[in-house]
Amino acid sequence: MGKLPVEVRVFSTAPKVLEMKYIYRHGNQYWYQRAIPNKLINILGKSTLKISLKTNKIPTAVKRAKLQALEHKKMFNEIEKNSDTYLKKIFGQKRIDIRKYSLEFIDDYEYLMDHVLYSKKELIDHYKNQDSGSFKHSLDHLILDEEKKLPKLSHALYAYLNLKRVSIESKKSKSIKKSVSMMIKFCGDKCLTEYSSIDAKNFRDQFVNMNKISTGKRNQSNIQNLFNVIFKNYSIDKRNPFSSLKWPENKSIINRQIFDRDELVKIKKFCLENDSVLALICGMIYDTGCTFNEIIGLANEDVKISKFNPYIVIRSNKLRSINNIYKRRVIPLVGLSLHTVKKIGISDSSLFFFNSFISKKKNFITIEKRLNDKIKNLSDGKTCISFKYTLIERLKEIGCPEQIISDVIGLAKKKSFYSNDISFDIKSSWLSQLVHI
Repeated sequence: MGKLPVEVRVFSTAPKVLEMKYIYRHGNQYWYQRAIPNKLINILGKSTLKISLKTNKIPTAVKRAKLQALEHKKMFNEIEKNSDTYLKKIFGQKRIDIRKYSLEFIDDYEYLMDHVLYSKKELIDHYKNQDSGSFKHSLDHLILDEEKKLPKLSHALYAYLNLKRVSIESKKSKSIKKSVSMMIKFCGDKCLTEYSSIDAKNFRDQFVNMNKISTGKRNQSNIQNLFNVIFKNYSIDKRNPFSSLKWPENKSIINRQIFDRDELVKIKKFCLENDSVLALICGMIYDTGCTFNEIIGLANEDVKISKFNPYIVIRSNKLRSINNIYKRRVIPLVGLSLHTVKKIGISDSSLFFFNSFISKKKNFITIEKRLNDKIKNLSDGKTCISFKYTLIERLKEIGCPEQIISDVIGLAKKKSFYSNDISFDIKSSWLSQLVHI
């Protein structure tokens, strides 16, 4: 026989196939199954991991299996890194919670069709319900309705967090959950495909009516991203109802009211007569003009009280980051602020200045709210931000140059052709004049 034609030899090449790792078919659905390494069986309490991929399509199954495999790989690595901790759990007859590493997939469209069309039980149940009058929709609505592709918003939230690989305990996750909670409160908990531009406008109007446009925009961004990701992942051909939402111009005025003399006297008296954390924080802000976060985030090394001219340094540390270069500054301690720092003292046992008063960072928001409520009671509804603008006015009253005020407060300065950095002594001399005012 002669040689085969070239064309035949080309078509004899085997086609490239998808990698079917950890995948097997059961009935009309693909499943993920993976053996647990022998050394981890006792820790996890089982020998295999099995999860429904909720699809009858190989490409979708492969994609979902890879995502799940990454989660289990992460689980195995964490167990090995923390072997001592997990061994203690074994001896204490406690098992690792595998569920937090298991992804929950949503039925895809083609699987849903096959599941209903080719399942005798499903068809019989459908017609039984129809006869009893409890079923309100036709069979084609059950099969073809796009809403069946997605769960309600409250459940889609977790699918979104999984797809974006956002940790449940992260700050970002809490922000997204809060936005979803507001969406459900204002517009109800529905399938994502049921929401329309009317719901989006209702969501927007709630924040407009509360005069919280900036907050509303942040929450809209979270919801809009969730819709985009879920629609794209499940091939939903529907316009995102939040994509073209327009907001009115934010005309709210920042509360820059300054404290009058009587209010300053009341606040100073409160700081001097109390040793609570609220009084101490307030006292440090009083003559420095700092924000709450700048004071609460001070490290011990940022507070210098043994110097001839005591001062605090506002800069980045492990507790908080100062990105604006103008806000990284040195502020002399005078008057009530100096008195408060001496009252607190420097602790050798802690890294941060307020560690002995505040144990966890998550308490900061609560304390700031309590402080603002206290200041509102001592003044005509003003808050911490008024200290900064009051200090500006106090320095202006004694003729302090604008450049020095900007340096103390941490405001952006105008460009200059000459290098004219302000010395610490000059700033200290101007602030010292406020003590008796």
